Amino acid sequence: MAARLWWLMHKDLVCEYRARRAWPAMLLFGVVVALAFGLQMDLPADQKPRVAGGLLWLAIFFAGMFLVDRSFAAEHEDGCWEGLLLYPVSPAAVYLAKLAVNVVGLAVLEGLLIPLFAVLSDVPLLVHPGAMALVALLGNLGLASVGTLTSALVAGIRRHGSLAALVTLPMVIPVVLAAAEASRLLVEGGLGAAWWRWVQLLGGFALIFTVVGTVLFEFVIEE
Repeated sequence: MAARLWWLMHKDLVCEYRARRAWPAMLLFGVVVALAFGLQMDLPADQKPRVAGGLLWLAIFFAGMFLVDRSFAAEHEDGCWEGLLLYPVSPAAVYLAKLAVNVVGLAVLEGLLIPLFAVLSDVPLLVHPGAMALVALLGNLGLASVGTLTSALVAGIRRHGSLAALVTLPMVIPVVLAAAEASRLLVEGGLGAAWWRWVQLLGGFALIFTVVGTVLFEFVIEE
């Protein structure tokens, strides 16, 4: 199981490295959105933390959808989706492999956007780097788990455009809100009880969405 999971992950990472279909667009769009949000956030210093978290996670979501939206596009475009399903591996393993690749890609995006946004907005998002990394990881898992499932759902639709983002956004609103609040409280009040409650809520969303995605993926690809 572990070897097959690694093979599926390795296949996607190598294909992206060679073709560069999603990651460059994701990173470029993320930088542009961060620049637009950061430079236009002309607020008093004491009010910036109130909006910085929300703007940061909106930028991460919309930029990350460039990657998540193409989770299954290569297989459909190259005509090898049926062959992938015939490979002796469970649908859950296919989902988890795609999820892991999206988690890696979103981690790269967050590693770029969080420091950039901190510099542009003059908000100390990295005052507690370990805690910020935890928020980013849990938010990453929540976004990727839902996005991977919805990407599989719309991948077979021709000219689906940004349908994956439209389907994903309503379902990940709790993740975006929880990550934004955790980021705000991290800057404003440190690692207090309120911050831990948002982190626990974020972890709960990530766990639930990952389990639900693993269970439902088999039924999604059969439609």
